[in-house]
Amino acid sequence: ESMGHELRDILKLCAGVVLSAAALRFIWKRLFAADSSRRQLQLGGPPATPLLQGSQANGAAGPAKELEPDSGIWIYFGSQSGTAEGFSKELEQEGAEHELKAKVVDLEDFDPDQFAKHKVVVLVLATYGEGDPTDNAVEFFKWLKDDALETDLLQGMKYCVMGLGNRQYVNFNSCGKIADQRLEELGASRVYELGVGDDDQNIEEDFEQWKENGLWPALRKACGQEAAEARHEASGAPTAAQVVASLPLKAEVQEDARKLPVDPLVQVGGSDILGKWYFQSNQAPVVGERELRQVPNIEAGKSTKHIDIDVKKIPALDWRTADNLEVLPRNPDETVAWFAERLGVKDDLESSLGFVRAPGVERPVKKPFPTPCTVKDALSLYCDLCQAPGKQVVKKLASFIRSEDEREAVLKLVEDRSAYHWFTGEGVRASFRELFELFFASAEIDLGTFLQLCPRQKSRPYTIASSSREDRHTIGFPRAAGRHHRGPPGSRAPRARRRGVPRAGRRGWREGTSALPGRVLVDALRPHRGGRPPLDRHQAVDLPAAAEGDDAVVMVGAGTGIAPFRGFVREFRAEGGTRKNTTLFFGCQKSAEDFLYKDELEEAIAGEPKLLGELVTAFSREQNEKVYVQHQLKKRASDVLALLNQGAYLYVCGSIAMGAAIREEVAAALGSPDHVSRLQTEGRYVEERGD
Repeated sequence: ESMGHELRDILKLCAGVVLSAAALRFIWKRLFAADSSRRQLQLGGPPATPLLQGSQANGAAGPAKELEPDSGIWIYFGSQSGTAEGFSKELEQEGAEHELKAKVVDLEDFDPDQFAKHKVVVLVLATYGEGDPTDNAVEFFKWLKDDALETDLLQGMKYCVMGLGNRQYVNFNSCGKIADQRLEELGASRVYELGVGDDDQNIEEDFEQWKENGLWPALRKACGQEAAEARHEASGAPTAAQVVASLPLKAEVQEDARKLPVDPLVQVGGSDILGKWYFQSNQAPVVGERELRQVPNIEAGKSTKHIDIDVKKIPALDWRTADNLEVLPRNPDETVAWFAERLGVKDDLESSLGFVRAPGVERPVKKPFPTPCTVKDALSLYCDLCQAPGKQVVKKLASFIRSEDEREAVLKLVEDRSAYHWFTGEGVRASFRELFELFFASAEIDLGTFLQLCPRQKSRPYTIASSSREDRHTIGFPRAAGRHHRGPPGSRAPRARRRGVPRAGRRGWREGTSALPGRVLVDALRPHRGGRPPLDRHQAVDLPAAAEGDDAVVMVGAGTGIAPFRGFVREFRAEGGTRKNTTLFFGCQKSAEDFLYKDELEEAIAGEPKLLGELVTAFSREQNEKVYVQHQLKKRASDVLALLNQGAYLYVCGSIAMGAAIREEVAAALGSPDHVSRLQTEGRYVEERGD
């Protein structure tokens, strides 16, 4: 179905307030156009002929000249989910518009000797967990914090830092702040203010504001080009030839995978953070699915299902009870079919796809995702076809629009930061398809180009709700369905706010993605073990050994935050019910509607052996005054304090707000927040918080 009435109604009510007059006139014209030719794209019709094929356009450009270590701008990123990487690539692209040569470097490839040679450096650094660096930045921070480094090591370097974090965490943006301070201590000169992005609000807006406050004039001055004027036009949009010439690969499609050409310099491994994950993941079949809510309502986004996957044939997938499992969702079949028709490959969905280097590219190139694969898998698994892409991607795609009116309208929209955020974010939440329907009717783009420009699909971390002791070959987790109607998002997302990474306390499967594929790509996360930093903003949820005696276990969870504790209960069963002092605080809205794992928990209390000593519930919507788990914990503060003083372990899993409230109550019971920090250091206060 093409553009729905709901979007039209929203635009009628709100667009005039936010969108520019030009963009609004164009949208209105598109929505209500009577000319069938102007509605071709809304009906799914493909363009007559491709405007540019990768093999044609790439031949126009030779290989880019490698940047010398002591010239240009070197942009380093520390990223876990791809946000910092994406921002870094935006800076690289904008640098060209300002006549500045720039190069993006993954901190995984950090070389101290090379780094010390740079004259101008930009660092885009995400902070993970309670102040930890991202995986790819661990070695960089070990080097940076080394007290043995000379204080004039980086003398002559000019730098600036953009930090990414979440203000709900105690050590907000600590990695960016530490880097900003240490670079100065090592002799480098700060040329621009520290940027502070807050994922709890609008991290994209923070990044844009940081740039607009004077980043490029500062960098131009640092590079000795302060007097020159940037040559980019108001739109900052490249031409189609420039876009295609910048792409290193060309797609090949054959019915028989054995007939695909093989290019030895097209290598596996992934060309970015997300691509690397694709190559290290494994396929696993879904073997079970059951509804956990007593009164589900899928259309309203009120459905939570327990999913079981079989990992018996993946012995390398090392996991433990309450670890996190990364799962890659698929785009809905109807969305994939629409884009396939739009790209002219609707009859090739089951054909095999591969990549070779584009003409003129002589260097080795990494694949963006595993191939050979079917065209359908390429669009279903590895492309984010639901969420409207960021501004830089839209600008590149806009270069393939043949209609000047369409191109002008979409470029004006993306240049108006607040309007584009409203249109694709909290206001309208226009999807990628809707964006195409409105603005890209005359666009002509081939499959290979689209696959390289389209944002990658992100994996979603889920807290494991099963016991590795009970069944090593089956992993279970609760998945909260997203809303199927237009409205406020169930979870304000990754980026990453908009990129929807479901974990404890989130709705889960992002709005727009399919209910569940028959097979999924998975990879287990085992944070905080063997000295590794947390991989997903939480400590390891490890139980004390049952053999340690009478150590009490207190668990606090709300909504899908029950996940690790359902796993604990299954672990208690596998141990034979030997633990004598276990308490679970659980909260949801109504006992008869969304009491997740209700039957299992009641059996754990009443059955033999008794697996839970006490189950304390908080049903927030069953009385006039809302009651949450933190209120129930406060009522039992003296009991919890006594248990902690006797060596109890306290585990918290839920939303950031809930986690903060629980921490506050525990600090009040103990007499000081410092005591909570001490328990954390001892491994006796463990929290996993999502958005």
